[in-house]
Amino acid sequence: MKLQRPDGEWWKPWERSVRGWLYRRLPAGDNPWHLKRRAGYERRWGLETRGFTKRGFFGIFRERLLPAKHPGHWVELQVGDGLVGSLGLWLEEEPGHTVEAWEHRKWPALSFQKNRPKSPLHAGRLTSWEGERVSKNPAGVTTRGVREAAGVCRAIRQGRIRPMVVGIWNPGRRWIWEARLRACGYRLEIVYDRMEFYRAKQP
Repeated sequence: MKLQRPDGEWWKPWERSVRGWLYRRLPAGDNPWHLKRRAGYERRWGLETRGFTKRGFFGIFRERLLPAKHPGHWVELQVGDGLVGSLGLWLEEEPGHTVEAWEHRKWPALSFQKNRPKSPLHAGRLTSWEGERVSKNPAGVTTRGVREAAGVCRAIRQGRIRPMVVGIWNPGRRWIWEARLRACGYRLEIVYDRMEFYRAKQP
């Protein structure tokens, strides 16, 4: 007679949580277990359960990554329509946080202006953090474009900016962004919907 566990597979979430913890301790780098290690960050802090919705994810983000004691200015690059995949939509609800967006594509920019009419929008690409239009000391930067992500990493490396949190959309799950940011003193904290969030070890 086969013994049955009570409540079916009640232990599964615990098993996945432990596996995630172990995966995060795999060596970083472009190696065979890179995707396993990444999966560990996709399961962190109850992300698979509580983070099932965007609001649930932002609750985790607020508690774990958002510098509540030091609210500041955030920059969203290649923001799209301002709703899908946008962190700024939620940040604007937090006291003290402000958001500016950049979008070079015509139709997404028009959709953004319709969806978030009160949010400042720059029509263009921000790939070089020089000039008067550029925020000098953002608290955080998120980007959904490869050229923009490369520009953020370059600006950090050159000492032009030092955001506390950096979010990079990485649909190909490539190792390159973590490699660049690790070299600049950033640590991968969580991965949500192909967006990797890094925090500065020493802001």
